Amino acid sequence: MWSRESLKVCLRRSSYDMRLRTAAVSMIALAWWGVLYPELCFTENTCVQVIVSHGQEIVMNQTDYQEILSASGDEIVVKSRFFEWLKEKKSKK
Repeated sequence: MWSRESLKVCLRRSSYDMRLRTAAVSMIALAWWGVLYPELCFTENTCVQVIVSHGQEIVMNQTDYQEILSASGDEIVVKSRFFEWLKEKKSKK
């Protein structure tokens, strides 16, 4: 029959698998939420065209998406509020 130790090991494995499954389903649900309702997941300033001329940054009100799609290299700057927050926390330590 089943020994006490083998039951404990079996229960631990199944609980680990359940946590892993729950985490995976949660991540998929969050990604699906972003697909269905992107306006709730992204701010208005998610994609902003900024032109740098003579050391000054000029934010364009009307974005020309063709220029953004053809941009390359250091013309594209990716900003993330989450990463900015992590830098702030790291610098405080």
